[in-house]
Amino acid sequence: MMHEITCPHCGKVFTLDEAGYADIAKQVRDREFEEALHERLELAEQEKKAAIELTEARVTAELEKRASGQDSEIKRLEQELKASEDAKALAIELAEMKLSSTFTGEAIEKDAEIERLKA
Repeated sequence: MMHEITCPHCGKVFTLDEAGYADIAKQVRDREFEEALHERLELAEQEKKAAIELTEARVTAELEKRASGQDSEIKRLEQELKASEDAKALAIELAEMKLSSTFTGEAIEKDAEIERLKA
């Protein structure tokens, strides 16, 4: 069977046998397949990039959330430490005042005893 093909550029009509027609049809199918494959590969690459960007964004958000939580915990612990240090300083001051007043009281009693003995 013979096939007539018209050139899309010059309009000339060609007659081809079955083998020639099959060869041209195969070339067209191969080119269409290559174009479709290339488009699919580009689409897959774009989807891969989008998935990577989304994963990176999620990981970044999670790390920032954890860092924020750690910062809050550090601040809380620093406040506890400061409160503990303030309480310790106050306890030391009170102990010193009590000790000082005890010594002052004993000194007064000794002075009074000395004066009493002198008299």
